[in-house]
This record gives sequence, structure tokens and C-alpha cells, in this order.
Amino acid sequence: MALMRPRSAFNLGSLASSLASTSYASSAGAPTQTAAVSSSVAGAAAVVAAAGFHSSSAVSETKRKKVSRMRRKANEEKQELKALIWERTKPDPVLGHQTNDQGEELWRSSELASLILSKDEVWGYKEDRRGNLVPVEARGDAGDEGQPSRKLNFGLTQDDAELLFKDLPTVMVDDGILDSRHIHRKDPEGLEILSDELNAHTSIETEKAGVLARVLDLQNASGKGIQVENIRRITNHFGARSADEAGEKGLDTGSPEVQAAVLTYRIRNLHEHLETGARHDNQNRRSMTMLVHKRAKLLKYLRRTSPARYEAILPRLGLEPRAVEGEIVVGGKPRMRMM
Repeated sequence: MALMRPRSAFNLGSLASSLASTSYASSAGAPTQTAAVSSSVAGAAAVVAAAGFHSSSAVSETKRKKVSRMRRKANEEKQELKALIWERTKPDPVLGHQTNDQGEELWRSSELASLILSKDEVWGYKEDRRGNLVPVEARGDAGDEGQPSRKLNFGLTQDDAELLFKDLPTVMVDDGILDSRHIHRKDPEGLEILSDELNAHTSIETEKAGVLARVLDLQNASGKGIQVENIRRITNHFGARSADEAGEKGLDTGSPEVQAAVLTYRIRNLHEHLETGARHDNQNRRSMTMLVHKRAKLLKYLRRTSPARYEAILPRLGLEPRAVEGEIVVGGKPRMRMM
């Protein structure tokens, strides 16, 4: 009896055709064995089809496709790294700079920081964590004994101080001597009386000058008085007209530079207030947020109208461009850490 190859009842397409042909001996179980082999091959093909795509390179991937895929992966990683660095170096929208050492150095080197007088510096003391008063070293030299300190309240200058505490007492002493009824006496007793009156008037005027010095001393001013003095100093510094505007009189208090400087000072003042115990002061927190957006709007207007002035004012105020450009998002009340 001639050997015959049994036909398979399964249609496996290209996968079945790639298998090597097999001859079987004539027996009763030959068709059954062929059907079992074909069934196992069909199951393996179904598993491979259901597996889908995977991260490993395909067997048929060419060298060009592999290089392109690796280059695309490297670019994606580089973009992710850039986005991470961009997010981590984002400046604080309230302070206007980063909160690291580089940002603090930018603020300390600005002109605005050198103008502002802090409350601790003016008062000469600050409160530590235990509630004790610690002396604070002030910038500059203090005044002599009997004279006002280096800074006066109510916008008084050093010329005003010299007029009030040197010239005015001298005039009052002379006026008191001229009003004396012994002014015309030439005898020794009359001269001695005039000398005693002169010493008495000098002592009285010196005491008056000391009292007036303490009243006008900025060290005795309240927080509101220190704020008024800082705004006056900022206006005088940033409102000075340039050489092109020398013909105009007065200070340019309405310029964007002056307004941005005053807003920056007010923002930092409120930020210090909120950071030092007034966590639940939602009204001032909202006011600070409105001032931040107002400053950004003002500086964006200056960038559109005069880019050169915009670039020049930012380092003077200790601000970074990213703090006032684009979308400004001010964080809300910080959460309390759970113990």
C-alpha cells in the first residue's frame, strides 16, 4: 500500500506555509498527529497577535529607523529636562525673584533695597523667636548727643535739622537776652546778671532742642510713619527727571518707574506682614494679590511703549522678567503642617 500525506484541515496562512513538510508512516493515528501540530502552531500565532506593540525594537527594524527612534527619545528627554529646570527656576510672583541665594542677591544689589528703611533698622531692635528684643545695627552713623538721629520724620532733611537744632536755638537765646531789662546796664553787677540769664536761656533752648529732636526722630515713628518716609525716599529717587527733561520743574511722580517702585515696596511690606504671623489676614492677602497684578500690568505697558526703559528698571527694582511677564499666579494662604 502506497504511503499517503494526510491533508491538514487548518488554514494557517504564511505561518503554516513556512513550516517544513513532514512525512508520517501509514498508521491509523497519522491524521490525528498532524492535526495536533497544526493546532499548536495556530495557538502560538494567536498569542503573538494579541501581544501588541512592545518597547524592544522589532526584528525587522532597519538601522535608519533605529537611529531615528533613539534620536527622538533623546529629544523628548531633553525637553522634559528643560521643562523641569524652567519650572524649578521660576521666580516668586510676589517677591519678583527666585527664593534662592541668587534671587536674594539680586534684591540686595538693587537700588530699591538700598533706599528702603526696615522697621527693625529704624527702631534699632527686632524681636527674636522667644520674644526678646535684639539690637539691630543700623546703616550709617548716629547723631551726636543732644542732636537728632541720622533720619528725621515728616520728610525733614539735614538742612532742616541744622536750622531747627543749631540756628533756631541761637536766635532764641539772642532774642531772650535782648528782651532782658538789664541789657543796658554796664556795671559789673548788671553784666553778671546778663551772663547768668545767657546761661539760663542757653540751657532752656538746649533742652527744647533735645525734646524736639526726640519728637522728630524717625525712631519714634510708627509703622505707618516709616512707610510714608520710604515712599517719599522712593519718589525722590526714581522721580528725578533725566537730562532730556531738565527744563521741566518738580519730580515726575507719575512715571511708570516711580509707580512700579512704590508698588514693589508696598507688596514686600504686605508680604512681610503676612509671613510674620498674620496668616489669616485674608483682606491684606487679597490686596497684595491685586497689587502684584497691577505692577505686572504697569510693567507690561512700559515694555510695549519703551522696551529700553523696561529693561533698565527691572534690575533697579530687583525684579526678574519672568516675574512680570506671562500669566501671574499668586498662591493662596499656605497650609499648616500637620504634626
